[in-house]
Amino acid sequence: MISDRPPVIIGLLLAGGKGTRMGGQDKGMLPWQGQPMARWVFRALATVTPEVFISANRSLGDYEQLAPGHVLQDPRNFCHQGPLAGLLAGLRAAAREGATAVLVCPCDTPGITPATLDALVIAWESRPDRPVIAESEGRTHPLHGVYPVNLMVPLQQWLESGNRRVMGFAKSAGAVVVDCPEAGEVFRNRNKPDDLL
Repeated sequence: MISDRPPVIIGLLLAGGKGTRMGGQDKGMLPWQGQPMARWVFRALATVTPEVFISANRSLGDYEQLAPGHVLQDPRNFCHQGPLAGLLAGLRAAAREGATAVLVCPCDTPGITPATLDALVIAWESRPDRPVIAESEGRTHPLHGVYPVNLMVPLQQWLESGNRRVMGFAKSAGAVVVDCPEAGEVFRNRNKPDDLL
């Protein structure tokens, strides 16, 4: 896999949710195949990007061990406002790092592969002004994608308007959809207790 990519893009692991369907537990810290789900996703992102940040609002010590100095909390005025708040924190971090985009992935898809993430980055490189999101088996996955830093202001305005819909924002930003023919297991959200078995 590509590990020597220049730091024009950072990885962002989204782990800031409330875990409602998991009885309020922190999904990223729940074990899947012997390891916390967040660790699987972190490893895949770290294979493709030179730096990986984690958006989290609890279990901060655990996430800090996984990504020392790279844990982001939701922006104060958008705390606990869903994954787009985490994406905004990631875009701001990317801007501080001098990166031009964020490769994002949620913590509850531990089956994600570096190959799939790398395909998204390659697709984005041909259209770096627009977000690129995954589609598999007829289903679009806007939280598996690449979002350029130039979306910081539109995303903040989207959140300020009270809108939290991820797909709506991706469409409004002119997202390019990339067909990822991998099996659905790669994108399967494990957000209920039975999904961890």
